[in-house]
Amino acid sequence: MPHIAAADLPLPAIKTLSQAQQRGVQCVFCAVTLSARTAVDLGPRMTDAHGSAARWFPRCCTTCRKGRAS
Repeated sequence: MPHIAAADLPLPAIKTLSQAQQRGVQCVFCAVTLSARTAVDLGPRMTDAHGSAARWFPRCCTTCRKGRAS
């Protein structure tokens, strides 16, 4: 299986995520609380925010990153 770049990982729909997951405080996949040491930046993503384009910055934990990008 080819390596998948963090910015190319498919994410859950933003509407299904908690506010903490949307803000990058928790992993977008497993909802574990992140720290500066455990957070993996998944790159800026575009989303629709009340009819306007908005950029958000999802993050995940290192465990989920390893499991999804091998």
